[in-house]
Amino acid sequence: MTRILLVDDHGMLRELIRGLLESEPGLTIVGEAEDGRKGLQLAEAQKPDLVISDFRMQEMNGLEMIREIHSFSPGTRIIIHSMLEDPACVAMAMEAGASGYVLKGSSFDDLLMAIHMAISGQHYISPSLVDHKPQARSIS
Repeated sequence: MTRILLVDDHGMLRELIRGLLESEPGLTIVGEAEDGRKGLQLAEAQKPDLVISDFRMQEMNGLEMIREIHSFSPGTRIIIHSMLEDPACVAMAMEAGASGYVLKGSSFDDLLMAIHMAISGQHYISPSLVDHKPQARSIS
């Protein structure tokens, strides 16, 4: 059974993800938090296998939380679930130790793929981010 902690400042989104994941065999939600600080406290108490976290939150952002969790539990996998489509944000998350980066506009199947890949020690990035080509910008 894969134990999952959900960390996001949007309560309805946490409820929706919880409902969808709880219907999946082999996955169980062990806690929810609305900010990185509470997520960190729950991660320390619950010892989840996987954390699904937003990038930007009050109190402590997802990047800080990744680093803190890995300081006491390096085997915990963390997936960033964000609306930020900036390749720099993806790079920062992966450098901090995230196992995946899934856009909030992605399908539930994409989130499941990220979960299964993270648990098996692989990395996942939403396909639209991998295919993203930076646009040239002129400065006026």
